[in-house]
Amino acid sequence: MLLNYEDVSTVKKTVEVEIPADLIAAETKRVVASFSRQAKVPGFRPGKVPGGVVRSRFAKEIQEEVREHLLPQTFYEALAGKELEIVGEPHLQHIDPFIEGAPVKYKAEFEVKPRFELGEYRGLAIDDPKIEVAEEDVDKMIDRLREQASAYRPETERGLDEGDFAMIEMTTSGDDVEADTRGGHFRVGEETPMPELHDALRGKKAGETASFEKTYGEDAQNERFRGKNIRHDVTLKEIRVQEKPEVTDEFAQSTGGWESVALMREAIAADIRKHRELEARRLKQNQIGELLLAAHEMEVPESLVEEEVGKSLQNYARFLVSQGIDIDKAQIDWPKMRDGFVPEAEKRVKRSLILEQIARKESITVSDVEVDAEIRRAAKEADRDFAEVKHRLKNDGGYEHLRESLTRDRALDLVLREATLRSA
Repeated sequence: MLLNYEDVSTVKKTVEVEIPADLIAAETKRVVASFSRQAKVPGFRPGKVPGGVVRSRFAKEIQEEVREHLLPQTFYEALAGKELEIVGEPHLQHIDPFIEGAPVKYKAEFEVKPRFELGEYRGLAIDDPKIEVAEEDVDKMIDRLREQASAYRPETERGLDEGDFAMIEMTTSGDDVEADTRGGHFRVGEETPMPELHDALRGKKAGETASFEKTYGEDAQNERFRGKNIRHDVTLKEIRVQEKPEVTDEFAQSTGGWESVALMREAIAADIRKHRELEARRLKQNQIGELLLAAHEMEVPESLVEEEVGKSLQNYARFLVSQGIDIDKAQIDWPKMRDGFVPEAEKRVKRSLILEQIARKESITVSDVEVDAEIRRAAKEADRDFAEVKHRLKNDGGYEHLRESLTRDRALDLVLREATLRSA
């Protein structure tokens, strides 16, 4: 029974509810019967434990189960008819002790999606990026393919020159710096934090040595070198020369299965165009999002923002792991990282709320068949079993979340189709 309802803000509410004594008694009776069937008590056969014994022995557990069932039931019943979109979990601020034969009152705070007046979303003026693919773009991509297919031959007749790869062994030493010898390689002429190394070895032949000294600043990447003069003794172990393959039909066939250079160039140009079209679409979607945000003022529920921040932190953690970083050992200021994600999280929540309202106004819906099709596509891409993925999503609420996401995407597509495009 609803006792009191209060609007704390546009997204935060409080409610006071009374659970009638007869409802508590009926639920308690049901829970006791369930315990009686399952409880194992010395001296009684399974399923034959008297209710009085169960009540006495499992009083705390029974009361907890009664609470867990009646609180959400009475909470949502009390708010029925108020047309609220509740988000997150209600926060229990107060609850009376359970006393047999007496009603129980409780107070809870909760959040809802804000109600706001939907502004104009048709005919929004946005820039339309010009998409061009020049011959130079194709040439650059082909040159990358040549780089990947290159051979590297040892050079023994001449000295080290621009563009050569130098295989080296270098010993570093200095005051209060223990001598350390390491191997490595670099390409002569490429940008580097140690140009002195290039200068010292340029013109040298394999097997020859060189030395140089370098004074490091306090911002040096290697902490041991900061503020010190370090000596570097280098041996040029080997010179390797890159040999790129010629652009022929044979190269096209071996690289991508294209029958000719012409077909290779055509396919590469189409691929570049496709990527640029996708990027242009993302840019237009971002413009739409910013315009919708500027046209709608609203308060957003903290629970939805926290959910978005959590996703950002998880994605960042997964990225670090993919880079081979142990996040348990990495010195990351997670609270600071979290605070940095908040502004964009708030924007994403606002955009989602606006697109949801547009979808409602436009009667945009997504059927089960369409949700299944998206799950099937994603499962295939991840080499997962469709039925397994769908079952997991059904159980953890992800199925409806996916439907909502697809609905928002369609609303965004509608706004984009109706936009006025300006030549960028």
